[in-house]
Amino acid sequence: MRLDIVGEASAALLCRLLGLAAQHDLAAPEMEVRLTGDGMAVRLDLGGLDGPPGRIVAEKMLRCIGVEAVALDGAAL
Repeated sequence: MRLDIVGEASAALLCRLLGLAAQHDLAAPEMEVRLTGDGMAVRLDLGGLDGPPGRIVAEKMLRCIGVEAVALDGAAL
């Protein structure tokens, strides 16, 4: 499962996103972070979290303060 997240450039937001993955006791995800002007683009590749559980995590990430958009496997939520 791949998540693409766009939001504010914030270490606190990055911690919240990783915390949601950690709640599912996942191995360290593959992650890419790019600063874009005053924002941040994060790509998380989370193995072992497909189907409905993956969608739930994606929707929780979308509701995080500072997140503007989330795409799950290339499809916007």
